Amino acid sequence: MQIRHFVLTAEGNIREFSTEQAALIAAGANKLPEFADQRVRYLQITLQDATENELKIQTAGASIRFDADGRMAEAGPPTDNENISRFEHDACVQWALKDIPATSVTFH
Repeated sequence: MQIRHFVLTAEGNIREFSTEQAALIAAGANKLPEFADQRVRYLQITLQDATENELKIQTAGASIRFDADGRMAEAGPPTDNENISRFEHDACVQWALKDIPATSVTFH
């Protein structure tokens, strides 16, 4: 199983964080000054081998708020104006799949 973490900004930027970085950010132990006093959208992608020939992909979105120092202050469901677009969602999923050989993936 593999979990990928993405932050999506209002400016259209997508940034990936490792599982370790995401855990430190969620615990408030790591600051991101570039997101100080901002709300951003978050997308978590879980990749899990379901069978030898099948990969199960689950996604979950959230809205996160950072305080003035760039520490995560709050997380919750995205509001209507914070939804993750289909394009952003698909771009993150494609990025998460980039290291899987193309011959082993069939999209449904």
